[in-house]
Amino acid sequence: MDLHITRDQLTVGLARVQGIVEKRATHPQLEHAFLQAQGNQLRIVATDSTIQLTADYEARVDAEGIASTSAAVFFQVLKSLAAPVVRLRTVGNKIKVTAGSAEFNLNTLPAEDFPHMPKVTSKASLSVSGGAFKRMIEETAFCISKDDNRYGLNGAHLEETHGASGDPRLRLVTTDGSRLAWSETPFEGVFAMGARMLLPRKVLQEMKKLIEKDDDVWQVGFGDRAAIFTGPGLSFQSRLMDGDFPDYRQVVPAAFRRRLEVERDAFSAALRRTSIMASDRNRSVRFSFEPGRLVVSAQNLDAGDAREEIPAELSGEPIQTGFNVAYFQDVLGATRSDRVRLELSEPLDPCILRLPDRDDCLFVVMPMRLD
Repeated sequence: MDLHITRDQLTVGLARVQGIVEKRATHPQLEHAFLQAQGNQLRIVATDSTIQLTADYEARVDAEGIASTSAAVFFQVLKSLAAPVVRLRTVGNKIKVTAGSAEFNLNTLPAEDFPHMPKVTSKASLSVSGGAFKRMIEETAFCISKDDNRYGLNGAHLEETHGASGDPRLRLVTTDGSRLAWSETPFEGVFAMGARMLLPRKVLQEMKKLIEKDDDVWQVGFGDRAAIFTGPGLSFQSRLMDGDFPDYRQVVPAAFRRRLEVERDAFSAALRRTSIMASDRNRSVRFSFEPGRLVVSAQNLDAGDAREEIPAELSGEPIQTGFNVAYFQDVLGATRSDRVRLELSEPLDPCILRLPDRDDCLFVVMPMRLD
């Protein structure tokens, strides 16, 4: 292998794989990036045996070949280089990296032993805009359970639904048992994901990084217990998790008796200040729905208490209830809207959060007992 490639392209390529490769893998090759020089491009592949990223970058290839070297070490080397063009060539069991007056010799492993994942053969595929898909991830990923033993809750559910006008939409749903989020977007094509299949959390984390331009179109295909995401110069595939996602519609109230609408920024700032006095154990904050205002308060037996009023529009009778303040902060941090609408019936009923100017997302937060 012998090629020349711009430092910036190569740095981007190695940066993309840092979250995929294993840091202390039992299989040494899972810490490596697979490099293939062919035609007029350099292909970089990384896998943890569950997900795999394949990306192509333009290069001047003088001699084709393959190699496998530590992704972390290679990335550190690239970040240290000053010259704009990098030369890569294999010399024995080393990769010689040359840029300007700098030269590194990186150890390799036999590239023939690199553990490529089996190719995914899509049964059907759909297309969605990169910006919309990234927004869906941002608005839902925080609700995935971090407990890997909670099968069915430790992944993201993807399904086909329809808008008010009957247009097909792709909906991403997550829950950890105490809160729920869904976000959706129009798509074209055919949805063919199995009913019991879930997207792993790591897939959403890496896809969020890979989507760089809002107007890029991504193809999403589903094969035998696997999914593949294809974007400009990139192919990202994953095994799907086998699990029964709960019937989330059962926890979304069909009606409500109280509705409160408040400015998002004022609400967020009040929660941030009040949360200082929230209990470290359960992060509980009291919400008082009152005519013309929302009062948020918190009490900490060791530190003190806090209270703040926010102008709000209330429909229905006044009510007091309690919530984990972090759950509301997560929703406000993941969304962008001038106003937020809260809907609930009784103090111990789930609270629905909506963005008044949108019908493509919804959030549910379960209440807490404060007495």
